[in-house]
Amino acid sequence: MKATHLASVLAVSVVVLAGCASQNKMARATVPHDIDDQAYIAQVEQTARTRGVEVRWINPPQKRVPDASAKGL
Repeated sequence: MKATHLASVLAVSVVVLAGCASQNKMARATVPHDIDDQAYIAQVEQTARTRGVEVRWINPPQKRVPDASAKGL
């Protein structure tokens, strides 16, 4: 019983620490996606046309735009 309790406490501690370690500033989406990646979209659509496939973009790919306020960090 004591060993099971100790093992479960240890397992929960490892999961919590792993979760905290993955929460760094770069992991958060602080930089907005503002510009559609037109070159990539055009290339995919051209390839699709040559293969006879219709592409319908639900969430078009977007380039990240540097945030002016983040430059001072």
